[in-house]
Amino acid sequence: MTRVYLIRHGESTWNAERRWQGAMDPPLSAAGRAQADRLASALHAIPLDVVYCSPLQRAKDTASPIAAAHALPVEPLSGLREIAFGEWESLGDEEVQQRYGSLRQQWFRRPDQTQIPGAESLAQGRERAMAAMQGIVGRHPDGQVAVVAHGGMNKLILLTLLGAPLASFWRLAQSNACINIVEVGSARGRILAVNDTTHLK
Repeated sequence: MTRVYLIRHGESTWNAERRWQGAMDPPLSAAGRAQADRLASALHAIPLDVVYCSPLQRAKDTASPIAAAHALPVEPLSGLREIAFGEWESLGDEEVQQRYGSLRQQWFRRPDQTQIPGAESLAQGRERAMAAMQGIVGRHPDGQVAVVAHGGMNKLILLTLLGAPLASFWRLAQSNACINIVEVGSARGRILAVNDTTHLK
């Protein structure tokens, strides 16, 4: 089994402003950089073999202190990029509500059946996320790996490992800089921890 420390990036400037990010690339906020340092401290004693991350800057900047604490490089993987939110990207949540009110409500009620204009579907995002995870596990059988990704990506991975439907997307919380711990092998994986933020207290 490969043990994966699946991490959401620290707070970005757009998280702080309640803007939809998706595939766009805002940096970490000052709070996000502090969260990244706390993640590095929390994982310092874990013998990691490799640190992977999304190619987006907020994920790379979260991964960098973790990798540095283990004298490892950061290895970006395009498959870990956040779900693309199409026309909603860069908009504040209030603006999305004003422009796309009924569609936004549908997104929170049935995300598996909602198509945001120009966006990926959850099914498309899951296919990409799980291909990335399968590649990681194939390269590091019985290893210990850190993966720094995004709230949406992490939820899709966790739901898939649970065998849960995409309709349950909003039943999982993924706070900024949280740690999930999963073990994945040839059979269905198992989840050891979800949305752990005790290192931020």
